[in-house]
Amino acid sequence: MATAMFQKLRLSANKTTLPTRKDSILPPPGGPPNAASFLGLPPELRNAIYECLARETTLNLALTKRRSKRPHPISGLLLVNKQIHGEFRPLLLASARISIPVADFDFGTVIRALEAIPEDDRRALAANHRFYLTLFMAHAPKQSDLEGLAAWLGYRAEAEQPKDATAPTSEQVPLHALRFRYNAKIDPARSMVSRRNMRVALLTALIRKIAALGGHKNHTVEKRRMMRDLYRCKDELMGVERRADGELEREIALTASTIDSPFFGFQYVPQYR
Repeated sequence: MATAMFQKLRLSANKTTLPTRKDSILPPPGGPPNAASFLGLPPELRNAIYECLARETTLNLALTKRRSKRPHPISGLLLVNKQIHGEFRPLLLASARISIPVADFDFGTVIRALEAIPEDDRRALAANHRFYLTLFMAHAPKQSDLEGLAAWLGYRAEAEQPKDATAPTSEQVPLHALRFRYNAKIDPARSMVSRRNMRVALLTALIRKIAALGGHKNHTVEKRRMMRDLYRCKDELMGVERRADGELEREIALTASTIDSPFFGFQYVPQYR
C-alpha cells in the first residue's frame, strides 16, 4: 500500500502510445528526433517548458488502504513516451504543489509511504518547497489525535538529529531532507454557531494543543513550522494579513509561553442565525 504513493505517476511501457498524425510534434516511432519535434528542441528549452507546466500542476496524493475505483488524475505529459516521462517526472516532483491528506491525525501511513519512496523521487521531492500535509479535522483535538501528532513530531525530531560524523556517509537522500508545509481543512459539524467562528476556534485549539506537546521549551524545527503554517491558515480564515514574519513569530512565542496559564484554552462567542 505504501509503495502505491506515486504509482499513478509511473509510466507503464505497454501503455506507451505515440501520435500517428503526420504533423505531430513527436518523432516517428523508432526514428531520431527532427528539428520540428518537441524532442528536437534543445534540452534547455524543454526544461523551461517542463518547469512552467510543473509549477501550474497540483498533485493530490491520497494514501488509502483500499484501491480507489476512481483513478487519480495523471499529468498527461508523463504518458507521452519514456524519454519525456524521464525528463519531466523529476521536475514535476520538485516544482508541483503536492498535497497529502492526513485524516484523524494518522501519520503512520505517511511515514510508511515516505520510507518506500524511490531514491530518485526522494531527491526530487527534497527540492520541493510546496510539499503539503493537509490536516483534516471536524472536532476539537482528542487524546488520540494528540498522540498521533506527538508521534509524528517525535519521528521528525529524531530524523533531524545530527548524525555521527565518523559514520560512513551514504549517497542516499535522508528523510529529514524532505521539507513539509502544513495546511488544514476544517469541516465542523452543523450547529447553531457560525461555521466560520467554529473553524477559527477549532484551528486555534489545534495550534495551542500542538504548542503544549512536550512543553513550551520543546520546540523542534518541525513543531515550529507546523505552528507557523497553521497560524497562516488561521489568518486566512479571519482575513488577517500580517506585514512581517516577526509579528507571527511573536504570536507563536506568546502561545508557547501561555500554555501553562489557567486561562489557556479557546473561547468564542456563539453567533446565532
